[in-house]
Amino acid sequence: MDNKRKDLQNLIQNSNSILIITHKGPDIDAFCSMLLLSKILKTYYPEKKVTMVARQQAQMNLPGMQEIQILKAIQSQGYDLVLVTDSANFNMCLEEGVDELNSSALPFVFIDHHDSESDHSGNSLLINNNASSATEEVSSTFKEILGEKFVLDNDMAILIQYGIVADTGRFLFENTTPTTLRIFAEAKEKNPVDLEEYEYKTKKFPIDITPAIQEYLKSLTVEGDMAYVQIPREAINRLGLTKQGVNEAQTFMRDSYIRYIQGVHWGFVIKPDYESENNWFVSFRSTKGYQEVNKMAEELGGGGHIYAAAVLMKGQSDEEILERVLLAVKNNT
Repeated sequence: MDNKRKDLQNLIQNSNSILIITHKGPDIDAFCSMLLLSKILKTYYPEKKVTMVARQQAQMNLPGMQEIQILKAIQSQGYDLVLVTDSANFNMCLEEGVDELNSSALPFVFIDHHDSESDHSGNSLLINNNASSATEEVSSTFKEILGEKFVLDNDMAILIQYGIVADTGRFLFENTTPTTLRIFAEAKEKNPVDLEEYEYKTKKFPIDITPAIQEYLKSLTVEGDMAYVQIPREAINRLGLTKQGVNEAQTFMRDSYIRYIQGVHWGFVIKPDYESENNWFVSFRSTKGYQEVNKMAEELGGGGHIYAAAVLMKGQSDEEILERVLLAVKNNT
């Protein structure tokens, strides 16, 4: 067992009350990895109190999701260990000035799979073996920690399959490895999921995505092989756009639009934080072999994979954020 996983094992054994969180605006892998982690801890460490906290619920039915506590602010009181999945960065998980956990001296363990570098010293530990997904990393970590005792149940098998499929694009992305396929195969053998049904469910979107997409398209800018869009905070307020509509529109523009314009191979999407007027989310995407967008995100304080990265930025206006993003683009192209 490697030293970091051994350190995690010791931290769990020496803790009584464990808090599990993930990044803001969780995707399927974020939810699946935290749910899988909770399930494992409750199964193999039944004497521990395990709590999951998020700001929003998953959009699809996942095993154990009813156990997630939805809170506006994350506190540290009552916990002696914090486990974070699908992120290696405090800024992507906690809201400064809102989350009391942000200034806590509690030990933090980040279980992640992104390429970005983060400083982990003092009371924080990073476990990252470049797995395809945080869900795969959680599975492989506890398979090593628990050894032969680690046996999948039906819920764990479902979570592993959904988490891996979500972050490998149904095994099309280059982060898929033989280990990924072996872990998926073991889960599928235990309790197979219908990937066609999964694809259908995850592609569904609310009708209120339409006005948000219209606002995004008004800002469409194409410069060479790059395209970008942003939705103004003013438009969200003026049109009364819903949080779900804005978030789903961002996902659509990011994953299904900007790189599919003829002659365009990469770009970014800017979305204001629906609840905090000084925060913006910026998502970068690139077709393989074009731009290493993680460098842009890292310059702005975020990170991610070479061709898929993101950052949470603080600022005073939509214009300021766009200007800073374009400067980072200029510095890295």
